[in-house]
This record gives sequence, C-alpha cells and structure tokens, in this order.
Amino acid sequence: MSNVVASRIFTRFDERRMLYMPEDPVFAGGKSGSYIFERQHVPAVGHTSQHTFDEHIFMLPMGDAAAPFHSRLNGRPAKGLIEPGRFRFVAVGDTLSTTWESPTEILDAIFVTLHPGVLHRALGEEGSSPSIELVSNIQPHEDPVLLHLTLAMQSYLRAGRVIGRLFEQSLIGSIALHLMDAYGKGSRGASRSVPLTRWKQARLKEYVSQNLAHDLSLAEIAMAVGMRPHQLSRAFRAATGQSLWQFVLECRAREAMRLMIRSPDMPLSHVATACGFESYPQFIAAFRKLSGQLPSAYRRIRAR
Repeated sequence: MSNVVASRIFTRFDERRMLYMPEDPVFAGGKSGSYIFERQHVPAVGHTSQHTFDEHIFMLPMGDAAAPFHSRLNGRPAKGLIEPGRFRFVAVGDTLSTTWESPTEILDAIFVTLHPGVLHRALGEEGSSPSIELVSNIQPHEDPVLLHLTLAMQSYLRAGRVIGRLFEQSLIGSIALHLMDAYGKGSRGASRSVPLTRWKQARLKEYVSQNLAHDLSLAEIAMAVGMRPHQLSRAFRAATGQSLWQFVLECRAREAMRLMIRSPDMPLSHVATACGFESYPQFIAAFRKLSGQLPSAYRRIRAR
C-alpha cells in the first residue's frame, strides 16, 4: 500500500538527524510537527546505535514472533523480549540503543511519534511549562487502551482520512492524554473531569450549527464553550453517548437534507461543500448513516 504522506520518523544519531528506520515503511502517515505513524518490516537481526528522540515515541510489535533484545536507555542496560501486542515507550530527550534478534525473517511493527506540543495542547497549556513529565518504559508491556487507539489511527490513515480532521484531532488528543496517564509524573489537576452543563451543551450546538460551513476544529469548539479540548471530548461523550466528531457529521448531514429540499437543483457536490464536509466520500458516508439512503436516492424520493 502506498504512503498517505511523505512524513517519516527522524531521530538524532551523534547529533546528526537521520531516519529512525531507513527502510521504506509498509505504510506511513501523519503530520510533521504533530505526529508520525509508520508500519515497518524491520530486519530480523539488527542494531540501532545510540540515538536521542526529539519527540515521544512508542513501538507496537505485530505478528506472532517474539524477539530477544538488549537496550541501553540513558546508559542503563535493559533486556527482555519484544513481544507482539506489547508496547515500548521512549520519552522525548531520552537516549536509546537496541540490539535484537528474531527467529523470523522480519519483524512487523508500528512506530508512532507525538510532538511534545500535542500534549501541551491537549491540556490547554500551549506556551507554558508542562505540568506533566513523561517517563520512558522500554520493558514490553500491555496497554489495551493504547492498542485500540493505535489501531484506530491506522484504520483512519488507511481510509485516506475520510472521517475528517475533527476525528483526527480527537484521536490524537486521546492518545496524548493516555500517554500522560500511563507514563506521566507530576500534577494531574488539569486532567480532572469537567461536566458538560446544559448551558454548555446548548452553546455548543448553537456554535456548531452556525459554523457548519467552516472547517471546525476541536480547539475552536472548546473555546466557544469555555472548556479545554480534552475536557470537552470526554464530557461530550459522557453527556451524549457519542463523540463530538460524530455529532458534527450528523449536524452536517441534517443540514444537507434541508439544503437539498430548499434547493432541489443544487449539485450534490455543492451541497457537500456548503455543509462543510471535507470530502465528497465523507458526505456520502455521513448522509447514508443518518438517513439509510444515498443522497441521490433521497433526492429522487423527495422529487416524486
């Protein structure tokens, strides 16, 4: 499968910035300066010399085989088995070297980096000193929540980002918050749950309905209701049982229905654009989920 974008994971080897895995990935995606996703076929036997990460990074081995490894994290030795489904996490600024040897011809693994700024934004701390410091854990360990989020990210990128930018922002924010919960030390006060009051629900719905034609972002919606982005995501799901991005798509699909009734001759592609859909496939999928029909079939039935 071809890569979604050209973004790749880089790290510093002896002060030289180089690709972490020089081989071409099986699949890659993400946004430079925010996050990078790579799925790699790693050689069965290998060694990465001492290198330092400028971003937080975690590794998720896939497949069936386990591989013995020897690492040095900030000069401290560690060894064990790189096992499928068990994560290794390295925090920004830490230095690592690893030698491994697998009984299979290749190792299948996912690597994901997150820029530190993503964590600050998730807490609403952008431009200030971070209240939580992440601590590396290179001993393979299970993390069902991070596994679910990582595979959701892979599915989103493989689908060509059809679901939309708001979903991507929510997903990355969820990963950032989970990394802080799983690997963070320091103040957790910013992560406390905040309820979505009826007034804030009403304000949110009003803001979304008035701005459907615009490229809505999680940060903008959160600002409109006076909440931090991660608080809004959690509170909205707790209050309504659906995610915020699902709600926005549903609102856009309902607006598309109204527009098709008011303007029966408007091309469907223009309807999609007027309602703020990021792509025509996204419009089709959201409309069909809401109405059970394709937009063209809905229009034909209404015209009878």
